[in-house]
Amino acid sequence: MKKFISFIMIFAIIFCSVSPVFAVDEYSFDLQYTGTIVKNVEKEGVVLLTGVNGTPHQTVQIKVDITGPATPKILATDSAGTEYDIAQLGYWGPPSGFAVGGDFVNRTPIKATFVEEGSYTIKLSLIDVNNPASVFATKTFNIEVYEDMPPVVENVIGNAVMENTVEELPKTGTSVVEYALYIISIALIISIVGIYLNKRKIRA
Repeated sequence: MKKFISFIMIFAIIFCSVSPVFAVDEYSFDLQYTGTIVKNVEKEGVVLLTGVNGTPHQTVQIKVDITGPATPKILATDSAGTEYDIAQLGYWGPPSGFAVGGDFVNRTPIKATFVEEGSYTIKLSLIDVNNPASVFATKTFNIEVYEDMPPVVENVIGNAVMENTVEELPKTGTSVVEYALYIISIALIISIVGIYLNKRKIRA
């Protein structure tokens, strides 16, 4: 038994010593915006590319894949002040790519307009322009676009409740005091009738 335990311990030590150490989440995406997305109403947002101890790459792009009822317009502006529709282009970044590595957060403001309501998916992938099959990070975002601004049900219900609040219940039906008087009256009547009947029996 001791030999078996010693073998397990030796195996664990060797396994831990030769196992590679993997970096966690070298690169990741996020899409930030507030409120509801409505058809034909421009929505501002931010695309974030974050690196955490990222392995250096010199020629990367952000590939943009969109599925849904129609192709939206998603505008982004580069450092030179030129505006691009990345939904039409299908990517973000110069044709030759750009460099990433280490710890960083890149914020890219966008302005999106969806011409049709419905459900959309936006998939962002960090790829090597010289080898598109090399994907360093990817994330898919689900977007719901509405025909009109949906009503805020919570506020409607809250207002209705406040407007219809009853501070004092209306007094309807018979009160407790009235019931007590009725019972006392009936008891007196029964007593009087009982006394009368008893007197008639005695006389008889």
